[in-house]
Amino acid sequence: MELEAKAVLEILRQKGVTALYHANTVQTACTFLQQGFLMARGVVEERGLVQTPQQSDESDRKHGIWYDVFVDAFDIHQKLRRVNAYGPVLFVLDVELLSRASMASIWITKSNPASWDKKALSNRYFSTIEEFRQQYRKHEPEQQFMLRHSGGLLRLAPHLLKIVVDDPEVRVNEVDTYSQALGAFKASARGGGLGGVVMERRQCKGKCLCKEQYKAMSKKKFNRFFEL
Repeated sequence: MELEAKAVLEILRQKGVTALYHANTVQTACTFLQQGFLMARGVVEERGLVQTPQQSDESDRKHGIWYDVFVDAFDIHQKLRRVNAYGPVLFVLDVELLSRASMASIWITKSNPASWDKKALSNRYFSTIEEFRQQYRKHEPEQQFMLRHSGGLLRLAPHLLKIVVDDPEVRVNEVDTYSQALGAFKASARGGGLGGVVMERRQCKGKCLCKEQYKAMSKKKFNRFFEL
């Protein structure tokens, strides 16, 4: 089920994919920046670092993907015009990272792991490069890229192009949540040797539901996304 990373990269280039994306919460993003890596949830846990619990944690452990790093090939928030379920912080990485010598192979899902309980392995992952070439859809959110042979770590430098942060336009205890998150990211990035990383406020195009969704969120869910 593992595919040659360089062959996958060539197909992605042909499809016009120039970047890979990873969304997460403010708290977990700070940990990544402090460490200088995207990190699998199992690795963060083992090292005793801070991360926000996710609904997929139990499923990830069950299906043996707790130590894998996940990325998407498009910006889900931008394309679907809604809040990303994994969080308001988006790491944008150069797709050319797949050409690294250490990135020999990659696994690509056909469906979300949360729905895998009754699915055969062949319905969970693409089996061959040709199958991937024929069936890959650039904006299909269930087709996720799993880095299974990276030791649960993906170094951010030099492939991190920028970080895009949602602005929910919500204040908590008179504190602007976007400004607070940005300050925390800058401090964390300096600690992780990433002081020069570009950080952008998300600019939604067209009719996006994110502002309404943020304002309608329960306090518990909003805090899970934005608390430090």
